[in-house]
Amino acid sequence: MKKKVSWLTYLFLLFISFNSWGSDLSFSSQEAKAYHHILSLRFDAATPYLTKKTAGVVYLENLKESLKIIFSEDSDLFNDFKDDFEDRYEYIDDLSTSSAYKKFYLAELRLHSAFVHLKMGAEWDAAWDFRKAYKLIEENQDEHPDFLPNYKSLGMLHIMLGSVPSKYQWILHLLGMNGTVEEGIEEINKLAQSGNTFQKEAEAIRCLLKSYLLNEQKEAIEEFKKVYASSSDNLLFGYLYMSLLMKASHGQQALNLYHKLTNLSDGYYTLNILHYSAGEVYLQKGNYKKAQQELKTFIEHNTGKNLLKDSWYKLFLSYWLSGDSSSAKEAFDKAKNTGSTVAEADKHADKSLKKDNYPNQTIMKIRLSTDGGFYERAKQLLNQKAELSTDEEKTEYTYRKARLYHKTGDLKKAIDLYKETITMAGSQPWYYAPNSCLQLGYIYIIKNNEAEAKKYFEKVLEYNNYEYKTSITNKAKASLNELED
Repeated sequence: MKKKVSWLTYLFLLFISFNSWGSDLSFSSQEAKAYHHILSLRFDAATPYLTKKTAGVVYLENLKESLKIIFSEDSDLFNDFKDDFEDRYEYIDDLSTSSAYKKFYLAELRLHSAFVHLKMGAEWDAAWDFRKAYKLIEENQDEHPDFLPNYKSLGMLHIMLGSVPSKYQWILHLLGMNGTVEEGIEEINKLAQSGNTFQKEAEAIRCLLKSYLLNEQKEAIEEFKKVYASSSDNLLFGYLYMSLLMKASHGQQALNLYHKLTNLSDGYYTLNILHYSAGEVYLQKGNYKKAQQELKTFIEHNTGKNLLKDSWYKLFLSYWLSGDSSSAKEAFDKAKNTGSTVAEADKHADKSLKKDNYPNQTIMKIRLSTDGGFYERAKQLLNQKAELSTDEEKTEYTYRKARLYHKTGDLKKAIDLYKETITMAGSQPWYYAPNSCLQLGYIYIIKNNEAEAKKYFEKVLEYNNYEYKTSITNKAKASLNELED
């Protein structure tokens, strides 16, 4: 009985500690419901809980509008957001309170604004918003060091600052901003392991970091599966889970989830990007008609510029690989003259569009099948004779074989082929060699050979001026830091 009383007392003290940070501005029960609906992309369902003007409601309105713009890139919504932002910010800033939530909300509003400006191509405005958010959350951390929600903003900022290429770090120091990826991950972990309102959000962020930055694909999938299982009505989490499945080459599982998400009941925001993702997986699977259907739907309903060039390029691939040369040429020409080159996918498409020749069909099919996890199809394609006419095609063919053997667990063959790729590529500005070094590092970690792993991660940093450099370099640096801990 004594043990039971002690346990209940502990829970009570925990509750008191979570509410001793200035609960005058923390979410009310109504605002907590609105937060759940907004994070689930059920914006209309949140509206009845946002009628009374409070700091929490102002924060949630800003979050709702930010999500709409990030997914739609609608210029009219963006203009409305800019008009409303200063009023929202001023309302919270004018509140006379010592609550830790005040500067937390202000920092979060700045972060919302930064991501919105970044999405809409206003990079300088985004940079100043990030700086203001950084200053606010640093001050709040000094004033309220035990306030857990701080770690949500701090973690995001430190990860972004730590991901900036080394040659630009002096600018950050000049602006009084610094942070490392390791700091950010630790801070997100603290919040993800708490019982705080923002715990689920932090858990989702942690899974994305594990997948996209730390190459912990399996762990990320397993963790996010649990996050999504407890929030299966959350369309945003469903989309993020689908993205993680695609990243980990679980294409068929991603398609299964896609069909589940598109069959959710009415009341959800129309998430057009789901069609883009489904189109990509169908392309990987070799179901070209379905790929065309999904990509055309995305293009038709797209209200922004990002991913348009890549969508048309993928549409071109679906025609080219299915033997429809006439439609392929039309889509190729459209891709060249459409959209922007801000998003990584669009940059890659633009580079491919500038080449003199269409891609090698066999290599492209192997690549797509491997990326989607359709390994039997990829192996069958490898058994077919490939016409390789250039040094780049020969190098990429070897690299694609390495990726397939790596993903299917034949590490000995993968190691040999990655090393062969590095030799064949030499100093050419292709990503095949640096990414082969990165993958060799990952393999040697699995083999508990830290010296070889470190050697190849360091070798990644020797390469310059190639596609995906920022992403590959950040992953190598993160792995080196993990080895040094």
